[in-house]
Amino acid sequence: MALFTLFVLAYLAIGVAFFGRRRPGYSHLRHTISELGESGSAYEWQVSYLVFLPVGIGWLMAALFSREAAPGAAVLLTAMGAAYALSAFFPCDPGTPLSGTWKNSIHNLVGGIAYVAMAYQLNELTDGPKEAYFKAALYLLGAFLATFVIGWPKAAIGMLQRLAETSVHAVVVMLLWETR
Repeated sequence: MALFTLFVLAYLAIGVAFFGRRRPGYSHLRHTISELGESGSAYEWQVSYLVFLPVGIGWLMAALFSREAAPGAAVLLTAMGAAYALSAFFPCDPGTPLSGTWKNSIHNLVGGIAYVAMAYQLNELTDGPKEAYFKAALYLLGAFLATFVIGWPKAAIGMLQRLAETSVHAVVVMLLWETR
């Protein structure tokens, strides 16, 4: 399951890199991943249904198949999978504001619940020999959430999101790798 999860992550990374290059003015450091498929963008449909939805379904499948062998990874995969799958149907407004249209509100609510669920699960995993990895992911996730809510420094929000999500993915792969 670890290899499948890495495949889904690679698919996401390729999709984000591809559409990030195609979108004029897009910066992986300044813009969130959701902004690639924001409402009204030239690539809203493609990013939503060819990147976010398949990635979300992939992670939900991985969660389903790993729930007994790696329950901690399954919780993280479920949160990520649900957030990505639902963001396909509820794109954010331009600039990913904290408030906006009803679709943006659902997008942020789903993302917020997913990030809080991931933070909770990472905190639950902090006991044991790999505590430093789980804490690092938890702190990066917290830094991203705080930056998103506060809105500062906006110029680094994309970088923080990518660091936070990459650290969570690393934890998931580590947990799944142990069960093989």
